[in-house]
Amino acid sequence: MQPSQMLFTDQDNIHAEICFLYWFHDKVLKVLSPREEFKITWYMSWSPCFECAEQVLRFLATHHNLSLDIFSSRLYNIRDPENQQNLCRLVQEGAQVAAMDLYEFKKCWKKFVDNGGRRFRPWKKLLTNFRYQDSKLQEILRPCYIPVPSSSSSTLSNICLTKGLPETRFCVEGRRVHLLSEEEFYSQFYNQRVKHLCYYHGMKPYLCYQLEQFNGQAPLKGCLLSEKGKQHAEILFLDKIRSMELSQVIITCYLTWSPCPNCAWQLAAFKRDRPDLILHIYTSRLYFHWKRPFQKGLCSLWQSGILVDVMDLPQFTDCWTNFVNPKRPFWPWKGLEIISRRTQRRLHRIKESWGLQDLVNDFGNLQLGPPMS
Repeated sequence: MQPSQMLFTDQDNIHAEICFLYWFHDKVLKVLSPREEFKITWYMSWSPCFECAEQVLRFLATHHNLSLDIFSSRLYNIRDPENQQNLCRLVQEGAQVAAMDLYEFKKCWKKFVDNGGRRFRPWKKLLTNFRYQDSKLQEILRPCYIPVPSSSSSTLSNICLTKGLPETRFCVEGRRVHLLSEEEFYSQFYNQRVKHLCYYHGMKPYLCYQLEQFNGQAPLKGCLLSEKGKQHAEILFLDKIRSMELSQVIITCYLTWSPCPNCAWQLAAFKRDRPDLILHIYTSRLYFHWKRPFQKGLCSLWQSGILVDVMDLPQFTDCWTNFVNPKRPFWPWKGLEIISRRTQRRLHRIKESWGLQDLVNDFGNLQLGPPMS
């Protein structure tokens, strides 16, 4: 769907948020596959009122393939406990709610203003007012805030909406969950040791997942990225799967780094609560594998019934095919298979040192999910 810009105004006292929901339901959802994930960003002059937030909550609860980021210039009737409660409920439903800072104002100006090529000029006390709005919002959201990553490429539409007293304008940016570029894949899934520590800072924690249901429906796919100081990709993945309320499925995950102890324990607890779910994790690299807590985290995964293995050429090729927008077949880098087998031996030694090799062999013999390397 080609990018577009649209303006919505009040109709019979219907607020802009509701106008957007009507439009999105009639014009976009009819052509959007229910298995296709979609990201929406709103830029608003006022945060949603209580009634609009209720409608947005119902909309998000019934469309799990949609995610919503809301950036507001001002907080509407923020002293009202009901408004505060619904802002929290939006976050708990998976939306991101934040105050607009200078970067967001610039972005909104560039995308939605007929600016004649002029650059955005911030008004006096913009940053001061942002800090005030942000501090008030954080007080409300602190008990329930869950960060949501915002890395994806714009592909659908830019929409500007308005509503009446107090006048509210907001713009909407829709973005499909992006595929990795070829450069991202080669730099992030590269499995060899680097010579300089500074290169590790560019190796980000990606998680690509494919979910296959037993009812024959097309697989669901997604890419998640951990952001510094926010939720790890594994936790974002768990939140996503929990929202789908699925049980009998096969899930394959490709990770650039193996899970940290906390993420491993949460993945293990998730699997133990869902014995019918089959989860196979392939990792390109082992994260702090020489440290006992990280080894123990890997052990908790195996003990819960999660299949954990190292990515080899078949898995790198499958990940490339399903999660990259390639213009050519996958070309393995020099030494890929040698390093994969070396990492597999390292993982094997961890299994043996914790006395889990027989348990892991039993799981492997079940031949569940994609073929093991």
